[in-house]
Amino acid sequence: MAKAAPVEDLASEDAPSESLLRRYPATIVALLSAFAFFAALVKNSLANGTTGVDFGVFYLGGDLISRGDYDGAYNNTAFADQLATDLFPALEGSSSVTHFISTPTFGWFSQPLAWLPFDASLVVWLVAGVAALAVSGKMLGLPWWTIGVLAISPPMALNTILGQTGAFVLLLFALMHMSITNDRRILAGALAGLIILKPPLAIGYGLLWLLQSRRYWKSIVASAVVGIGVSIPTFIGGFGPWRTFIETMTERTATESAWSQQASSIAEFLKGLNPQASSTITLIFWTIGGVGAALLMVGAVRKYRGDLEILSAAAVLATMLGSPHVLVYDSFILLIPVAVAYRRGILTGDRAGILAAIYTVGLAFGPVLYTIQFDSFGRGIGLDLPALIACIWLLVRWNDQAEASSPMATADSASVLANA
Repeated sequence: MAKAAPVEDLASEDAPSESLLRRYPATIVALLSAFAFFAALVKNSLANGTTGVDFGVFYLGGDLISRGDYDGAYNNTAFADQLATDLFPALEGSSSVTHFISTPTFGWFSQPLAWLPFDASLVVWLVAGVAALAVSGKMLGLPWWTIGVLAISPPMALNTILGQTGAFVLLLFALMHMSITNDRRILAGALAGLIILKPPLAIGYGLLWLLQSRRYWKSIVASAVVGIGVSIPTFIGGFGPWRTFIETMTERTATESAWSQQASSIAEFLKGLNPQASSTITLIFWTIGGVGAALLMVGAVRKYRGDLEILSAAAVLATMLGSPHVLVYDSFILLIPVAVAYRRGILTGDRAGILAAIYTVGLAFGPVLYTIQFDSFGRGIGLDLPALIACIWLLVRWNDQAEASSPMATADSASVLANA
């Protein structure tokens, strides 16, 4: 793989003495868009009194499960009422869908959250999330200024305001990525087993390993063993918790079909085009998303066969495209393909800014455009998915250009195929 010069540091002392706006226009656009997204989110959250609401769901779910009350955790109506009564009075009588839709395994591991008062527990959660983001960024080889910029990125804004899990998911994916890149297959599989905490995020790496099952059979076995192992506490009293969870998720399918969420996935894009889709149509959308992810992985395996780093990055992109439930706060995992491009010297000049601008503008202004369309036509075209696809296209194009310009490109390709 070709190695170009690394991306320039915004603070470089050797850079020409010209304005940052002239040198990094795309980066400035990305930062302004991110700030607009963050400001709108903070204003909305404070106005609605729902700061930390998703963490509140985890907190209450963990508290109920610590008392063995799985039925209470997975009774959507009762749970929403108790959440409003105990933690968020602003939700009283609202149409907000605040249900506990995590697996019993996630709920079991959420129990320690309720050991502290809610506000103290939320602070600890947020601080731990910042630490997880910093550790992940350095593990992936990103410079500190890049990690700092992430502090006002849309994923960080949502993780902070809602109290979500995005930074911890990134840490898990970064560990998996490093394990795959170093060809430590059993470790990668063991880490993947922890995705039982959020199963929809397993699609990308699952597809990669199934497509290369002869190479990754140990990873598949290890992930199954760990996934079952960490779930054993939820089976001690029988399969009741999982039966209740499945019934709740069946009910949730109808709920999901009634509203759209901002996400870069194929399924959410299709739901935006048909907001009144039935449960059956919603399941079809999820299936189409899975097929799209599979096509991406098949293409990646054929094009980059044996290149573990790029295949791992492709698995992350497939997860974002194909998962039935992956939202903006999960998009921290996109740092993995970005880090791969950075390490390979593909993000020269303001290319990193271009990617950030495209994706951030889509996230920041997509909802406004969609609202205008929805008010006029009852449906609309979201910008999230087109923005992600544009970024994927640019990454592939820049990588191909770097390979073509390298005198060693042909030899490198032959070596990769010989070692596959």
